[in-house]
Amino acid sequence: MRPIRLDLQGFGSYTGSETFDFTDAEFFALTGPTGAGKSTVLDAICFALYGRTPRWPKSATQNSLAPSSVEGRVRLVFGAAGQHYVATRILRRDRNGKVKTTTAAMEQLPDGVNPAEDTELVEGLGKALGGSPNEVNAAAERIIGLPFEQFTKCVLLPQGEFAEFLRASSADRRNILENLLGHSVYRGIQQRARTRFVDADAKRQAYETQLAGIPPVTEEQIRHAAERVERLEKLSEPVRDKSSALDGLAAAVEAARRRLAEAEANLASLTYIKEPSGVADIAAQVAAATAAVVEKAAEVEATEAEDERLRSELDGLDLAKLERDLKAWAELAETESKLKTGLELTEELRDQFAEAKELEEAASEEVEIQHAALHKVRMAELAGTLRAGLEIGDECPVCDRPVDQVPEHDLSESMHQAEEASRTATVEFRDAQAAVVALQTKLENYEERLTELQLAERRLKKKLENVPEPAVLQQQRSNSEEARQQLAGTGAALKAARRALREAEKRKGVADERQQRAWKEFQHARDQVAVLGPPAGGDDLAASWAQLVAWADASLERAGTEREAARTELAGLDGRAQTLRGELRFALGEFNVEVPRNGTGGDYVARHATAVEAARAESTSLTEARKRRIDLDAEMRRFAGEALVAKELARHLDARKFMEWLLSEALDELVAGATVMLHQITGGQYDLVYREQDFWVVDHHDADMPRPARSLSGGETFAASLSLALALSDQLASLSRHGASLESIILDEGFGTLDPETLDAVATTLEALTLSAGRTVGLVTHVTELAERVPVRFRVTKDAKGSHVEKTWT
Repeated sequence: MRPIRLDLQGFGSYTGSETFDFTDAEFFALTGPTGAGKSTVLDAICFALYGRTPRWPKSATQNSLAPSSVEGRVRLVFGAAGQHYVATRILRRDRNGKVKTTTAAMEQLPDGVNPAEDTELVEGLGKALGGSPNEVNAAAERIIGLPFEQFTKCVLLPQGEFAEFLRASSADRRNILENLLGHSVYRGIQQRARTRFVDADAKRQAYETQLAGIPPVTEEQIRHAAERVERLEKLSEPVRDKSSALDGLAAAVEAARRRLAEAEANLASLTYIKEPSGVADIAAQVAAATAAVVEKAAEVEATEAEDERLRSELDGLDLAKLERDLKAWAELAETESKLKTGLELTEELRDQFAEAKELEEAASEEVEIQHAALHKVRMAELAGTLRAGLEIGDECPVCDRPVDQVPEHDLSESMHQAEEASRTATVEFRDAQAAVVALQTKLENYEERLTELQLAERRLKKKLENVPEPAVLQQQRSNSEEARQQLAGTGAALKAARRALREAEKRKGVADERQQRAWKEFQHARDQVAVLGPPAGGDDLAASWAQLVAWADASLERAGTEREAARTELAGLDGRAQTLRGELRFALGEFNVEVPRNGTGGDYVARHATAVEAARAESTSLTEARKRRIDLDAEMRRFAGEALVAKELARHLDARKFMEWLLSEALDELVAGATVMLHQITGGQYDLVYREQDFWVVDHHDADMPRPARSLSGGETFAASLSLALALSDQLASLSRHGASLESIILDEGFGTLDPETLDAVATTLEALTLSAGRTVGLVTHVTELAERVPVRFRVTKDAKGSHVEKTWT
């Protein structure tokens, strides 16, 4: 994996958009103050590829998003094995403050696209290799050839983890080297060999089982089967000839049997021809029934004529109109009576109304008189009121003259009488008025009723113009009642006549049906012997039956003679057929072929053909069984050989043997390369060796004493770990042509523990690695002396708005 371009936005401390362009950075350094965001660049590379970083807990993304950002984006453009890829992940913060990966994609760029040019990196341009976080993780592991844990031990070594491979257990080192070198292919070959052994052995067992299910077949069995087929085939012509003769006899036997059956049937039919009882009386019964029908039909016809005459008379009279006219005459009489009474009552009421009006006028005059008297008394009472305060000598309030005498006068009793008289006159006047109103209302009602009666009278008289008088109408109604009574009697007589006719017709039908049955019996009896030429029937039933019975008696003797002749012929034909059947049973019985005792020729031919086919099938089956056993035995032996070869190959590739040797050789070569680098870095003081499944160093400054690598000091451990890491990137990369894609190595810090001489050796070694192995080498360092020797530097700074990067060249 070789980084080409890294775009950050809202990731970690990079709140804005920043780009790291690695296209011309074969040897580069990330520099800047502590906390500026240098290690975040390594985090971003790991996150883009694997969705996690060494500094975060597994599957934790809460710290990946800048605190002030709602969304973050990481895009890594990288190369691997000659192809260019783009890994993109987008993070978002939800309403609860949790950070989640919302988008993840891995694409392989097509040829001709500049991977460092942002305008050409259009989403969806290349071939999609993953569209979810897990798919992108799997694609990155497949492209680079390393899982996340091994990627951070061999390619991108985070701060404080240089010594991970140095301190790893033997099992972890084994897994790392298998992935790096592609040696897992041998494990795959071993597994395929085991699978091939299991499959081949299973097929061997299957063929063996099939072989056991097929019984052995000898040459003698095959020869006997062929001879049986040959003998049965030679018997084909004799069987056909005898069967044809048997079928020919069968036709003659069948004809003789038909003749015998016909003769017996004729005898039976002639025997049962007997004249039915009562045939002579049937004609007389039919004639009597016919005469009765004619008589009853005449009675019905006469009764129907009388009924028709009466109905015609009634049809000329509209009874409903007659009743309506009579009702109208009755209504007119009633209306005239009511009108006469109404006129008398109305006239009497008019007189009462006139009298009431006179009483009303008298009462009105009395009210006026009493009101005047009351007024006069009231005026006198007013004068008395004025007098009550006067004394002699006062001025009069009426005439303005001095009063010389005050009269004494009490008007209270007169006032009371006047008021009572006024009230009585008023009440009587009101009663008179009420009586007038009541009589006027009643008079108006009477007059309105008179008007209605007069209108009704005129309407009825208009309606009854040209209508006969009531007496005439009543006579017509009386005549119609008499006609209806006569019609009712005629109807009853007609029903009785029709019922008698139906009974006569029913008796005639019974007689006719009996006669028809007798004729059918005659025709049936004649049809039973039609082939013998019976006499034809005439019009007389009794004569026809007598003629047929006489003919049947004469034909019985001739039919008996024909039956005996047919019996004799049938007996001879049956004997010849039994002889042929015996010969056929004997011929087929030699081959144990079961045949029916009384079968047709076709039955024997079919049984013989079935026996031939069975013999041929048995012969073929024996031949095929022998061939099948030979083929199964050959296949069983072939798969047994394949199983043996696969079993031996799996045994030779067993991990405890071949893989141990293979990995041991690779580890020895890795240690040899690391020793050269460590020797250069430490000025020839240390060599690195591997024994007892662990790393040791040989100290040439201490009498070449070996000691475990775990006992080295901090600076010495860094030098040894760096040597081993560089060897992993340099030498193992050349060995892993079919394994991991180790095209770069990025180291995070640790250089501050080295003295100047060692630091200079480290820088020289790293420069040589970029030139000799063609690897991209990246450093994260605070050491100015080392940074100044790196040709490309990315200066990382941080301010209130976040981290920024500036690319410079030496």
